[in-house]
Amino acid sequence: MITGLNDNVIQDAIEYHVQTEDLGQENPFILTLVFRSGAVVLREKTGYRDALGEAASETQIKVFMARQHRRVIRRIRDGYCEDARPSNPLGDSHSPLAPLLPDPEESPADTSLDQLIAEYVRTRTAKSRR
Repeated sequence: MITGLNDNVIQDAIEYHVQTEDLGQENPFILTLVFRSGAVVLREKTGYRDALGEAASETQIKVFMARQHRRVIRRIRDGYCEDARPSNPLGDSHSPLAPLLPDPEESPADTSLDQLIAEYVRTRTAKSRR
């Protein structure tokens, strides 16, 4: 079992709680929820089977999860949550955090061609769902 990630982020005097978890091999998604005053204000759910393959290791999943978690925190700090209103946590709302972008802290040399292609496909898929 992979331990989830939790952080509190303060942006413009507003505290956000960012929670990221792996939904498991049977449901290969990384889910990040951003809470403000107990309400979900942003939600990002990313499938990792296409990016990492059927036999993804726990280490690969942890890295994928940490990247998504850092990306969401960075976007909160960039002001993407300023106009966010609480959403239905059971609903299928899409976060303004999409489209997913490569992590700028990583150099392209650290990313395989397959990972770049998978990231591009996820970006295109996220845009087409809007």
